[in-house]
Amino acid sequence: MTRGNKLLELIRAGLAQHSARTTEQSLGDRSKYIGLSDIGSYLTCQRMAVLNRLHPEKKDKSLSKLLTLNRGHWFEDGIAAIFKELNFPFVRQLEIGIDHDFAEIKAHLDFVLVSTSPKPTVRILEVKSCRELPESLYASYEMQVYGQVGLLYRHWDRPDFDYTDENGIRLFGGQTFPQAAQALWGIDLPYDVTGVDVEAWVLCLSMTDAKVFGPYTADEDMLELALDTGADLWLKTSQIQEGSLDISAVQPAFGFKGICESCDWNSDCPKFAGEEHPDLEQELDELASWKR
Repeated sequence: MTRGNKLLELIRAGLAQHSARTTEQSLGDRSKYIGLSDIGSYLTCQRMAVLNRLHPEKKDKSLSKLLTLNRGHWFEDGIAAIFKELNFPFVRQLEIGIDHDFAEIKAHLDFVLVSTSPKPTVRILEVKSCRELPESLYASYEMQVYGQVGLLYRHWDRPDFDYTDENGIRLFGGQTFPQAAQALWGIDLPYDVTGVDVEAWVLCLSMTDAKVFGPYTADEDMLELALDTGADLWLKTSQIQEGSLDISAVQPAFGFKGICESCDWNSDCPKFAGEEHPDLEQELDELASWKR
């Protein structure tokens, strides 16, 4: 190994260690709950989401993969610096935790900003790192943000909010959102959420540009879909761990998805087994028409 490669390996190892530590501090033990990003992943590919939960230690920890995954955190740090410069009252990674059909589901909100003037206002901002900015928001991202704003709205006056700071110190737990706002900023918010302007937005960032999607408001149907999806992911993972279900019975993504190329589990994915793939016929026909 050359000295240059040794340096790259040191960077890779340090980034892997830093990523594991900061994830544990801000998100806790992810094996014990379903996160909204897990739900979005499950919508994209059930098989991938289940295997990610069953075998987190086997995920790709190459420098390229780690840089891609951590770029989003670095973008978040940059947005936080901007909000601090503007003196906006905000908090990072506020947690909402609930039980739904025997599954523990948690939302971690990238940014929550509040204001009382001219009316009580709460904004959720989800930050996404993208290689290229999408024309429209991916369904997995939309499901995640609908879950966030739906949970905040529905559980506004319920003691389901927790906050752990960037050093891993739990500052409070079992609070309503108005109580959390009082603890964080000394702001008085009404206990009736219907009098509050609540919206969620998604900020997509590439290395050279940015794009905003929204606003998203609380939608009971979308929230129930997100929660039911999370419960199904929890159930399938539990059944495989208990031996009552085999991973071969879990549906992979239909057709070819962009994520398939970089998926940690594509080497033995059943959708790529054999020589004939009737499920890909439409995509292959379209590809053939482009080449004509």
